[in-house]
Amino acid sequence: MPSSSSFVSAEAETRNWAELPLDAISSILHKLGHVDILMGPGQACRSWRGAARDEPELWRRINMLGHADLSRQLNLHGMAQAAVRRSAGRCEAFWCEHAGGHGFLLRLTDQAPSLKSLHLVSCYTSSDEALTEAIVKFHLLEELELALCSNVGGSGVLGVVGKACPQLKSFRLIKDVLYDSEASDYDKDDEAMGIATMRGLCSLQLFGNGLTNKGLTAILDNCCHLEFLDIRHCFNVYMDNTLRTKCARISTLWLILPKLGDVGMREQFIRPQASDRGFPRIISSSSMDARGDLSAIENQVHKLIDGLRSDSIEGQRSATSEIRLLAKHNMENRIVIADCGAINLLVGLLHSPDAKIQENAVTSLLNLSISDNNKIAIMNAYAIDPLVHVLETGNPEAKENSAIALFYLSILDENKGRIVQANAVKQLVELMDPALGMIDIAVAVLANLATIPEGRTAIGQARGIPALVEVVELGSARGKENVVAALLQLCKNSNRSCSIVLREGVLPPLVTLSRSGTPRAREKVFYFR
Repeated sequence: MPSSSSFVSAEAETRNWAELPLDAISSILHKLGHVDILMGPGQACRSWRGAARDEPELWRRINMLGHADLSRQLNLHGMAQAAVRRSAGRCEAFWCEHAGGHGFLLRLTDQAPSLKSLHLVSCYTSSDEALTEAIVKFHLLEELELALCSNVGGSGVLGVVGKACPQLKSFRLIKDVLYDSEASDYDKDDEAMGIATMRGLCSLQLFGNGLTNKGLTAILDNCCHLEFLDIRHCFNVYMDNTLRTKCARISTLWLILPKLGDVGMREQFIRPQASDRGFPRIISSSSMDARGDLSAIENQVHKLIDGLRSDSIEGQRSATSEIRLLAKHNMENRIVIADCGAINLLVGLLHSPDAKIQENAVTSLLNLSISDNNKIAIMNAYAIDPLVHVLETGNPEAKENSAIALFYLSILDENKGRIVQANAVKQLVELMDPALGMIDIAVAVLANLATIPEGRTAIGQARGIPALVEVVELGSARGKENVVAALLQLCKNSNRSCSIVLREGVLPPLVTLSRSGTPRAREKVFYFR
């Protein structure tokens, strides 16, 4: 006699899912992400397509984030258009990445007149012009995020946001720190002045912004309702007593202070306390309640450090691989790894003859350097020369990660001379071979080093100028932005370098860039006039 489970199985196999009641299908769809709906269930059959297409409530808050890895396989731009269209004018929140070009933003103003929340992430085709034209129609907007949108920014468009969106309560501007290198005469407070017009802000996050104390002061003076402020990786802000007094009213303040003498205070979480008499009390990020019990991680790291010290190649490979993974995603792990003394050992392993150990070590250091406490510790471990050694001897992934690590270190002025002295410029110029695929990161580091005399001299001696000029004509959008900044520094400070730049034929591609480049590239070309 068949068992009861076999009857259940037979019934499930013969069930017609297309005949499910509409409310049941709708309930299932509401538990799925919008990209998932457009890719799968929304295409399954007529009843499921109808439920996915004809229920505007399903598309009232559209979240298409988290699919960047599929951007080359999927038409995320087309999916975004379909999602907004299905909202039938009821969309109140739209979050997307790798979509949102000029035409789309204008259509969004027509199809989502009640929009309250807009998040644009890695939308490289969006521009100041498109956002300016669209934002004036989003009068109800309460929340705006512009993350890694390299062609959007500046006081002009942000000032328009401030005037057009009186109900705006939350704003996030996250810059691509790795490639956001600027000429020395770039107005670092340009965006801050635009943000200062957003007078109703309660929450502000600026990550990797170039603002100085002047810009932050303007924001604090004009945005009187701020309760949350995050300015991590804003390396031009110095928390003096004047700013501390102005920040006393902020409930939650996150910042990194890159040039204080006390290394232990580089990364800070600040929360005003009644006992501080009007000044925020500075609390190390490692003391936050969210840390929890890290004893298990500490025990694991201590065992891995024994592996780093091992004479066994396999032991070192295993230990560096595990530390690389531990440091990849978790900030608390990064702090524990450094506190346990791993950084000096990892720096030593950059000279390992084993390519995999070297790759794991440099990638671990790159992951650890995301914490600014660790960035200083890496510098104190004399890592620059070993990192340059990896540029010369490592496998492709190790070279790329070493260049990225050097970029982060070159953000601080005091490190630039040491990087040049370690003969990094010659290796970086060699990385600009198009066959290696590392032009963008090499140019980003060179643009930073070109801001000091030794860096400019080294670029000339390494025959870097012809390679830089070639990027103006053939490079990526990011590469062109940074290469113009580097060439501008070379031309402003040396007639000989300027002659070489002109002799290499830079003018025709500069003219083209001034007409068709990104807004930021066009702005930098302007300074050549």
